[in-house]
Amino acid sequence: MSNMPDPTDPKLAGINISNPTQFGAEGDNDRHAKEAYFTASQGQLIWARFKKQRAAMIAAFFLVFLIFSGLFAPFLSPYDPTVAGRNKDYTNGAPQIPQFCDKNGCSLRPFIHPVERERSLATNFRWVTKINEDKRSYLTFLPKGDAYKLFGVIKSDRHLFGLEEGKIHVFGTDEDGQDIFSRTLHAIWTSLQVGTIGVLIAFVLALIIGGVSGYYGGWLDSVIQMITDAFRTVPAIPLFMAVAAFMPP
Repeated sequence: MSNMPDPTDPKLAGINISNPTQFGAEGDNDRHAKEAYFTASQGQLIWARFKKQRAAMIAAFFLVFLIFSGLFAPFLSPYDPTVAGRNKDYTNGAPQIPQFCDKNGCSLRPFIHPVERERSLATNFRWVTKINEDKRSYLTFLPKGDAYKLFGVIKSDRHLFGLEEGKIHVFGTDEDGQDIFSRTLHAIWTSLQVGTIGVLIAFVLALIIGGVSGYYGGWLDSVIQMITDAFRTVPAIPLFMAVAAFMPP
């Protein structure tokens, strides 16, 4: 009986059976793939499966983006997130989104329409905030602004963007006139600090307590375990909030 493959076999569709080396090449590819699978490390296998999940990859890029936004928050944020950088003339303000076109035409430089306060007879002599659509405030990049220390070490007063005149609030302002965009970025930085410090403290304590408990054992081990279980009943969120209260902005 011949060992040649049946040309009517649907599994051989698209394969040139007149080239016998093609079967050997596919066999080598399968063998190399199996060897790569069985010789791969655990991390390589996890990364290979992770890359196949589109949603996971998108979430990973978004997470990395947030981390870098938090690390460089003082540079990316246009203003000081504290009361010192507030805009008292624009409280509870709406977001100001940069644009390239308005009723007066288009521009290659992004701009916003400034917000002005007015008090007149028409407003019963009350201060009213309105948008001046006939005036443009253009964005500038790397302008000088509030001084800061990047990572607590590098001194600078340059920010990613700002305005030639006035202030821009991409996410708007709160009731105190503080820039919400700047506060959001600094909140990410504070969360990263609190999480890192919390993990380091937990690691050191677990290493010391676990080492003592495992070395001596006996009644000391039982007492340490009871104390540890008692501390574990305390919610973690209030502890992190307490740590965040002591973190500098």
